[in-house]
Amino acid sequence: MREYTLKKTSINLIVSVLFAITSFSLMLSDLRSESSALKAGIEAMNRGHYATALRAFRKLAKTGDAQAENNIGYLYERGLGVPQDYGTALKWYKRSASKDLPEAEYNAGLLYHYGYGVAKNQSEAKKWFEKSARKGFTDAEFMMGHVYQNGWGVRQNGVKALAWYKRAAKKGKIEAQFMTGYMFLSGDAGQEEAVKGYAWTEISMMNGYEGAKEVIDYAELSMKESQIKIAKALAKQCLASEFKNCP
Repeated sequence: MREYTLKKTSINLIVSVLFAITSFSLMLSDLRSESSALKAGIEAMNRGHYATALRAFRKLAKTGDAQAENNIGYLYERGLGVPQDYGTALKWYKRSASKDLPEAEYNAGLLYHYGYGVAKNQSEAKKWFEKSARKGFTDAEFMMGHVYQNGWGVRQNGVKALAWYKRAAKKGKIEAQFMTGYMFLSGDAGQEEAVKGYAWTEISMMNGYEGAKEVIDYAELSMKESQIKIAKALAKQCLASEFKNCP
C-alpha cells in the first residue's frame, strides 16, 4: 500500500506539472475550404501580411463565411494587424459559431474559460466546448475531458472525463492518449486499471509525448512483469489497428 501511494502521488505530481505548462491553443480555420479568397487570406497570414489577410477575411465575412469570421476573431485575439481586443474577438467567434463552425465554438469556450474579454465563466465555457465536441472536434473533446476531470462548470465525473479523453485519444491526439492512461492508472474513473493505463501511456510515449516515460517508470513500481508485457502488447495492437482495437 505504501508503494502504491508513492506511485499515485508521483503520477499526480507529474500530471499536474505537465498540465500547468499546457496551453490550449486557439484554432484558426484552415485550408479545407475550396474558397480561393480564404486560402489567399491564410497564406497572407503565414507570410506575416496581417492587414492583407484581414481585408480578405472581412470581404468574405460580408458574405457570411463562417471560417473567415472565425479567422477575424483569431486576428483580434492575437493582436495581429489590429490592436488586441478580446471582446471583439469573442464577437466574431460567436458570429461564426452561430453557423455551427466547431473551431469557433471551441475558441469562444477558451475565452470564457480563461476570462479573456469577458468574465470567467466555466459553465459558459463548457457549453461552447461541448457544442464543438459533439461535432467531433478533437481539441474540444480533449477539453471536455478536462472539464469533467476538474469539475469546471459541472460536477466532477471521472467516467465522463475518461470517455471524452478516449474519444480524442483514438483520433491520435497524444495529450489525450496520455490523459487516458492517467485516468486508468490513477483510478479517477472509478477503479485503477494498471494494464490499460500503462498501455495508453505507452502509446503516448511512442507518439512522442514528453513526460510519459516518467509515468511509466512509476507505474512499473507496482506492476508485475506479466502485466507490463500484456500492456505493451495492447499498445502495439492499438496502434497497429489504427485505434480500432484499443483497451
